Amino acid sequence: MTRIKAPARICLFGDHQDYLGLPVIACAIDRYIEFNALPNSSNTLRFDFIDLNEKRSVNLDQQYNNFGPRDYILSSLYLLQQRGIQLESGYDIEVYGNIPINAGLSSSSAFVVAWITLLLKLSNKLNDYTAVQIGQMAYEAECVLHKEAGGKMDQYTAAIGNTVYIDTSRDLSYESLIFPTDALLVANSGIPKETLDGLRTLNERTHAAIAKVTQQYPDLKIAKVGLGELGQYLKFLDEEQGLLFEGAVRNHTLTLEAVKGIRLGTADPSFLGALMFEHHKVLRDFLKITTPEIDTLINTAMEAGAFGCKIVGSGGGGCIACIAPQAKKDEILSALNAAGAVVAFEAMISEGAKELAE
Repeated sequence: MTRIKAPARICLFGDHQDYLGLPVIACAIDRYIEFNALPNSSNTLRFDFIDLNEKRSVNLDQQYNNFGPRDYILSSLYLLQQRGIQLESGYDIEVYGNIPINAGLSSSSAFVVAWITLLLKLSNKLNDYTAVQIGQMAYEAECVLHKEAGGKMDQYTAAIGNTVYIDTSRDLSYESLIFPTDALLVANSGIPKETLDGLRTLNERTHAAIAKVTQQYPDLKIAKVGLGELGQYLKFLDEEQGLLFEGAVRNHTLTLEAVKGIRLGTADPSFLGALMFEHHKVLRDFLKITTPEIDTLINTAMEAGAFGCKIVGSGGGGCIACIAPQAKKDEILSALNAAGAVVAFEAMISEGAKELAE
């Protein structure tokens, strides 16, 4: 049996930045989507989605380019076929996992990364590709081929693993980091996060705000705008556009401050927690992606002693992440459960899909 699993991810700094070509800091955590594959005597891939109680069959002779929305099985097969990689025989494939679905922890990207890693493994091609190349292929299979609004942070993090600083303006660009944290806690609000349409809308509105400023300043690059320069640009924008433009600049500034401290070794968990909470306030007050339930969990964790917390993912629901002292983690987790979290747990940093392949 061939076993492949890909981890969930937490965006530590830089939510809603990757589709702007701005950098992010993210980490892979020990929640996974797993694939187990056994060869069969047919020319068919027979899937058993255990958690969903669903089954599916894909004939290896069929056309892969006729895939519907979010059909990442066929889009991945098509992508690899275009690269000359195709399975020669059928398999029985079990799929299951413990990543909360629609909760902002990138279960869909973990699925695609695991599936592409499995296809490469079964084709004896896994060693021909680096982890970041697998992440790039997963990004293309999930976002590019389906014309979805997200960036490449999710796929890169699941493929590479551990903690990464990703320059999303360039393909295959990342830096591995050692993230100094006492405890990394996650709580699921139980409120489904925004759909892809919500992410696309925020993406389009932010790009429109930036484009309106570039009409006045054709050489403007959002990555070069500092907080002290905001006044000269915001006067060209209405209130909503101004919030989105300023939010992008503030998030970028916080991400750069965090990575600088991590690189220099001057950032301890309390410092990064404070930056994380500042990041959350930008997501709450400028991008407006929180909910009352999320805000309650954030406030609860902070009052219980967390260094810092933030909403994770596209927003409108989903999970929060907290940097916390080890000595207070049990107290914080108990408070989160009492405040309405569906589940609250300590997350451990995980390796990426290629390293986890069996």
